[in-house]
Amino acid sequence: MPITFARRSVLTAATVLLAGALGATAVLPAAAAPAGPARTVSRVAGTDPGARYAGKAVAIGGGMAAVLRNDPRAGGPEAWIRAVGPHWKPGDAYMYRVLAKLDSTTRTARQGGRSLELTGVTGSAPTLRVRTAAGVTRTYALPKAGTADARGCTVIKEASIGAGTMAVLSNGPTGPQAFFKDAGDGTRFGGVVNRAHPALPESAGFVARVNGANGPAPVLVTNMEGGGHPATTTPFPKPGCLK
Repeated sequence: MPITFARRSVLTAATVLLAGALGATAVLPAAAAPAGPARTVSRVAGTDPGARYAGKAVAIGGGMAAVLRNDPRAGGPEAWIRAVGPHWKPGDAYMYRVLAKLDSTTRTARQGGRSLELTGVTGSAPTLRVRTAAGVTRTYALPKAGTADARGCTVIKEASIGAGTMAVLSNGPTGPQAFFKDAGDGTRFGGVVNRAHPALPESAGFVARVNGANGPAPVLVTNMEGGGHPATTTPFPKPGCLK
């Protein structure tokens, strides 16, 4: 019996417009790049070059996420402020439009009615301080130098798999992982697939499994329709670092 997915909302025109507004920009445009000497980091073969901009992503309000990094090879503590959608949650993809970058040379900025300050950049415990227009201040600790988050080891991407559903795929030191959410309101459902649990149970209501979970090129196989419809195959991103 074919599976129906009436409960999954279809991606609306508003969502499409939002995606266009965010823009899948992984780096600062040349005109907006911060001043200072260029720093390059050599990548290991088999890793994703986008890992240079990956890190620990936290929601800071105002339609923004801060991607926190702390890699001495790339200049030390950094906070990349990016535009995200209204339903964004930690774990979602975040490689969208860059609004600001804070580092050892540019430690303050204002975005979305918030004052941003990168503190402790020369110490062992740097933080991002966010103060709202109402005077509420929150502090976010940057990952400790040398850790996976600090180096951008886990790379995340999103892909539409039909029936108004997005798959959020990540790959890092612990291997590939994917979860599923409504393309409209971001509600997560169905469960998670990874090395330990490579396939969703039948009770999830749709097919999802990881093929090649222990190999160099894992893929996510999904089928949202059933009834003999062909499955969709989506490659995982390469990890940002191998260990």
